[in-house]
This record gives sequence, structure tokens and C-alpha cells, in this order.
Amino acid sequence: MQNKIILMIDDIKLNLASARDVLKDDYILYEAMSAKEGFEVLEKVIPDLILLDIHMPEKNGYEMLIELKSNRRLKRIPVIFLTAETQAASEVKGFDLGAVDFITKPFVPTVMKRRIETQLQLSEYQHHLEELVEEKVQEIEKLQDALSVGFAELVESRDGITGGHVKNTSIYFDAFINAIKDEPKYREEIDDEFIRVAVRSAPLHDIGKIGIDDIVLRKKGSLEDNEREYMQSHSELGGVTFHKIRKIFPENEFLKAAEEMALYHHERWDGKGYPTGKKGKQIPFGARVMSVVDVYDALTSERPYKKPFSHEKSMAIIVEGRGTQFDPDLVDDFVKYSDLIKSCLQHKEELKRITS
Repeated sequence: MQNKIILMIDDIKLNLASARDVLKDDYILYEAMSAKEGFEVLEKVIPDLILLDIHMPEKNGYEMLIELKSNRRLKRIPVIFLTAETQAASEVKGFDLGAVDFITKPFVPTVMKRRIETQLQLSEYQHHLEELVEEKVQEIEKLQDALSVGFAELVESRDGITGGHVKNTSIYFDAFINAIKDEPKYREEIDDEFIRVAVRSAPLHDIGKIGIDDIVLRKKGSLEDNEREYMQSHSELGGVTFHKIRKIFPENEFLKAAEEMALYHHERWDGKGYPTGKKGKQIPFGARVMSVVDVYDALTSERPYKKPFSHEKSMAIIVEGRGTQFDPDLVDDFVKYSDLIKSCLQHKEELKRITS
């Protein structure tokens, strides 16, 4: 087994030398004499454990620990404080900030090695548990994917008019949301977790159509006013379905995203949509994205009452809805990534085969 890596940070050379003498035969050691030097080492290597002095000039150990725990790349590294203090308050503060243990100076070699071995073993065990949890999460996500696709195909099997719509919109949604994820203006709305659940729930936005009668759902031609009103109820039907499931699993983010997508994807930025009349940023972000790609697919697809519009004409119609039907920022970015969306349109049949 490869030796574990330890980063030792202390502004006193004698302390570093003492620790080195105790640990050099069992570990790969890196040394730093300040928080600044420590972070320079951390740019090159991720240690298995950090030994960190509390009292250092410029930035003390507490301050460095706060910075470590706020860094996604470094926050999981166990930190043991090196200290000459024996006051309980110092230890409490360290534990509150995320330290895993304290080693008192001057070092007792056997105690020091045992404390380090214990924390390395605990860290390895925790990582193993996290891997097991991640495996289970992946299994659940695969199940969610299968359910999403299965229900989407069920909807499409009943809807002879807009067949392929669910998969088409999922393709556009996935491409668009990943294109804009790094845009600063969406920092509060988009993170990796949001993308995972939103993309997974996107195929379910029209799930409420399962509850619509075939006479209306499969009608070849324009709908009468009463039929259109009945068809619009699919949004509420879908939202209610997921809301009932969420009562059993209230903390499930996938179900929350699916409910919002199904319920709100026909709301409008100006508040004149359905079924609730929400407007602006009252409409959940995922549903605002879906409303754009939903309309784009409807425009670029053939219907009994119209031929498919070109990408260019469809984009122009969406731009006309900027600030009224659609979120203006999303419209601007839909235009910005027009070439990407057009490529998805041109290759959607191939993409559907890949994702099936």
C-alpha cells in the first residue's frame, strides 16, 4: 500500500523538524511555514491529512481551516491542530470549525503517531462509506431515468399528434441548460445538483396528458375553446400527481423538480399563462427553461394544422415573446446558443437513438 501524504504547516522550524523525525519513515511529508505556503503546496498535491499549527503570523490556523473548509477541492482533508495550548475553549473552537483532533506540543512520538493513524483510518472508512452511498445514489438515479423515459414513452404512445415531443424537448433542455450553467447571472439558479434533477425530470413535463381523453388528445386539427381549456388542464394534472407523491417523500429533489416542471411549464413571464398565473421569477427556473424549449419544439415540428417552421423563423417567434411569454435573459441566451440548438434540431433523431 502506498504511503499516505501528510502536509505539516508550522512557522517554527524546530517543530517541523521534530514532526519530521517522528513521521518520515511512515509517510510522504510536505512542509510549509505559513498558511500562504501551505496553500501553494495544496495547489500541487492533495494530502491525506494536514497537521496545522494554530498560532502563525499573517493567517492563523483557525483562519486557514475556515478557508480549507470553504474550498470544495480541499474541504474533505482531515486537519489535526498542533498547539501548545491546553485550554478547552481552544479545542472547542477548533472542533466547531472542523478540526478532527489536537496534538499538544511538545510532541510525544507514540501519541502523535497513534492520533494520526486513527484519523487516517477514520478518513479512509468515511471515504469508503461515501463511495457506497454514491453507488446507491447512482442506482436510484438510474431508476429515476428509467421511470422518466418510461412514462414519457407512455405519454407519446397515447399522443398521436405530438409524438416525439417529450424526447425532443428533453434534448433541447439538456443542451441549453448545460450551455448556460456557467453564465454568472444564473449562479443562484444553476449548480450541478440542479442540472442532475432538472434534466432527469424534464421528460415528465407533459405527464398530465395521460389523464386527457383521447378524443381531445388525438384530435387532428385545431381545438375548440372548450377543448383547449380541457387540454390545458394537463399541467395541473401533472403537478397534482407529483405533489401527491411528494407528500410521502417531501425532501426528494427529483420529485420537487418534476412537480414544478409539470405544473408551471405553461406559465408566462407576464403572468398570463396557466394554470396559476405566476409571473417573472415567481415561476421556478427549470419551468422557465422548459417553456422556451417546449415552444421551440412545437414550432419546429409538423402538426396536422401546420408544416414545421424553420429554425430561423422559430427563433424569431421566440424573440417576439421576450419579456412577455418568456424570461428575457433566457431568450437572449437561447439566441446566443442558436447554433447549438439548431444542431440539436438537425440531429435530434440520432440523439434520440443514443439516449434511448
